[in-house]
Amino acid sequence: MGRLSSLLLRGIGVLLLVLIALSVVGTIVGIALSLVVVVLSVIVSLTVLGLFVLAIVGLFSVFGGDSAAGDDACPPQRSDDRTAPEDRVRSRYVDGELDDDEFERELERVLGPDERTERTGLDRSNARSTDRRRLRDR
Repeated sequence: MGRLSSLLLRGIGVLLLVLIALSVVGTIVGIALSLVVVVLSVIVSLTVLGLFVLAIVGLFSVFGGDSAAGDDACPPQRSDDRTAPEDRVRSRYVDGELDDDEFERELERVLGPDERTERTGLDRSNARSTDRRRLRDR
């Protein structure tokens, strides 16, 4: 019976060694998966936090009563008001209701002195001929 008990003890030892090795491997895999979950959790949390910050900034920019932003919004409306008569004159010229001289007079009347000063460096006749060429190309 000495041989049988010795063989039995060796078998139990090998089985115990296999169980210990499997538990170590399982622990390492569990730690690795935990790290992956932590990294994904941090990424999702930062993404959600970023979306909230963007939403707050967006709402603040839409509903914020910043006077500087209000002042910036007004000039484009004025510019649109100025371009509307200019577009009407150009469309009348394209339709043939105005000849070249009438078009130039109406355009000067509509543009006014402030628009003429914006065209610094260009002479007025050159600007008019460029406008006429653009309108004819349409």
